[in-house]
Amino acid sequence: MLKNALVIVDPQNDFCDEKGSLYVQGASADIARLSAYIEKMGESLEGIFVSLDSHDNAAIFHPTFWLDGAGRHPKPFTQITKADLDSAKWKTASSQPFAERTFGAMESKGISSLTIWPEHCVVSTWGHEIAAPLRRALGSWREKTGFPVRYVFKGENPYTDQFSIFEGIDDTYPETAFNENLFSRLAEFDQVTFAGEALSHCVRESILSYTRRLDAKRRVCLLTDCTSPVAGFDGDESLALLREAGVLFTKTL
Repeated sequence: MLKNALVIVDPQNDFCDEKGSLYVQGASADIARLSAYIEKMGESLEGIFVSLDSHDNAAIFHPTFWLDGAGRHPKPFTQITKADLDSAKWKTASSQPFAERTFGAMESKGISSLTIWPEHCVVSTWGHEIAAPLRRALGSWREKTGFPVRYVFKGENPYTDQFSIFEGIDDTYPETAFNENLFSRLAEFDQVTFAGEALSHCVRESILSYTRRLDAKRRVCLLTDCTSPVAGFDGDESLALLREAGVLFTKTL
């Protein structure tokens, strides 16, 4: 019998509640289905891991980090390039060396621009909290099984973006280096199933980070009815990349 783990990526209010600052269309329904799935699976889920996007309000991908020549902050979803940084079209208040380092890391990985996101998942705010239906389901699972829920914090470094729960775009910082501890814990399971938000970013990049490191045959699954893409980003493209990586697609029903 397969030993199963469930990895839930960033199931937080800012992504999963319609009042959230970066609500992912469809995420509230994803959370409802995922919560019911956990209740149904019960002890057949022998491990649950939950990542929490955890940011400073002045992180490099938030508007307050940047200023234009008139002293204005960029609007959410602005794309900033290295050329913009070099020409001072966009500049930082006091962190220019960190910004240059970030763009160097992006360039080395073929990433052409930095997306400015609405301020989200700031530590200690309502938006950082796990969505209430899932929080209740996790508590119930913990009580019934006696297994702990394992929490993984990501994105705490304010100078580099981090979509994957395993590593940041600049993985040379200690807190954004590949999370060997998490990888080792997941190695205890025969099947690892992913869900959460958003398919187009953190879910996709987390699974790709994980599958790139696997050196043994292990089932990796995605609950496709428990994840949605950010509006304007292609969910089908993400699914194609995951299928190519050998991920199996499944649903809660």
